[in-house]
Amino acid sequence: MATDELRLLGRRIKELRKKRRLTQEQLAEKCHMHYKFLGSVERATVNPTLKILKKIAAALDVSLADLFRYEAYAGDPAQIRKRLIEDIKKCSDAEALLLYRIYRSL
Repeated sequence: MATDELRLLGRRIKELRKKRRLTQEQLAEKCHMHYKFLGSVERATVNPTLKILKKIAAALDVSLADLFRYEAYAGDPAQIRKRLIEDIKKCSDAEALLLYRIYRSL
């Protein structure tokens, strides 16, 4: 998973946890993990396994897919600009020219 995706996933888990008025300690206890590890997941400093994500989803009473429903964050203009710039830097000259033409046509 890319770093941006891990950040989005961590934010989503934190958002779901707070909606349920749970502390990190309370959610971690429900997941049978240390609260510091859960904090690392929320801060995207670790890459959680599928097994860990299933535990978190179950403890939050959501589906595994719900953890990845972070469209609200994907629309953040600052994140979009950052991702566009990073992607454009990776483009070939031909791709950059095509992107420029598309941009100018808007």
